Amino acid sequence: MKKMKRVAAAITAGIMMMALMTGCTAKSPAESEEKKPAQEGEGVKIAASFMSLNNPFWIAENEVLKKEIEERGGELITYDAQLDLEKQIQQIEDAVASGVSAVVVSPNDWKGIKPALEACNTRDVPVVVIDTKVYDGDLVATQVVSDNVLGGKLCAEALAEALDGKGNIAIIDLSTNMAVQDRMEGFMSVLEQYPDMKIVAQQDGDGSVEAALPIMENMLQANEKIDAVFGTNDPAAIGAIAALDSANKLDSTYVVGIDGAKDACELIKDGKFLGTAAQYPSLLAEEVVNQIYNILDGNEPEEDIIYIEEKWINKDNVEEYQETNAY
Repeated sequence: MKKMKRVAAAITAGIMMMALMTGCTAKSPAESEEKKPAQEGEGVKIAASFMSLNNPFWIAENEVLKKEIEERGGELITYDAQLDLEKQIQQIEDAVASGVSAVVVSPNDWKGIKPALEACNTRDVPVVVIDTKVYDGDLVATQVVSDNVLGGKLCAEALAEALDGKGNIAIIDLSTNMAVQDRMEGFMSVLEQYPDMKIVAQQDGDGSVEAALPIMENMLQANEKIDAVFGTNDPAAIGAIAALDSANKLDSTYVVGIDGAKDACELIKDGKFLGTAAQYPSLLAEEVVNQIYNILDGNEPEEDIIYIEEKWINKDNVEEYQETNAY
């Protein structure tokens, strides 16, 4: 069985990467920044299917995928499923039928995406997952994802410190998404240590500002006191901030999120956002492209899952982070 590798991303003056698990291969800063030699890629077409392109994180991933693939002489064909699982399955099936050499997928539903993966397998088209794991890992070549369990832990730890271990918490969730399930796992593992931190409201959004804003408004109406909000991505957190600000309750409520987007960073600097667990879309996308071309060269991936570590960003380090990584 292939090993599972974690790749750590930390920002000082640049990006440093190191292994999180014993026995894993560490990447030095020089290796992280150095691009692999361009491989023969004339005529190679690669499809990328995103659950949505309504989030700067996914847009950044797509831009880096396009850049890296074109530099190798290939072509990227991007599909936006607009949070519609059936649409995503159909788009992937169409891409495979058109003769693409490989598929990159960020699934709407980690289990529901299976028919699309099976269609790829039927045509011997390799699949590399980006950002959000799939349930049927045996149907894909490898999965390159953020360490979302760690991201959830970072958010909970920040709230525990800010609230001194007690308070009412609201969560804007996205329970069909495996990345968010991992974030919730990490978040809850920390909350278990603080019995006086209680979840008083939890509702699914779709990972967008537009969906999160009315959800937060309803939560405020239904609950007399909410001390903190966990938005399971930055857009959800930003929607919550807008609702709290409109209700004049932002000064007494801490909000955390996950992504590390530019808008989130600006809100952190303004004192409206406690912090975000930053992901690194450029590192995810670069690793995906490396894996795809390795597979197309006839090599088998060494790992089932490759993790990119997340880093906590708050008022103390947000400006440093923005200089090289915010998207």
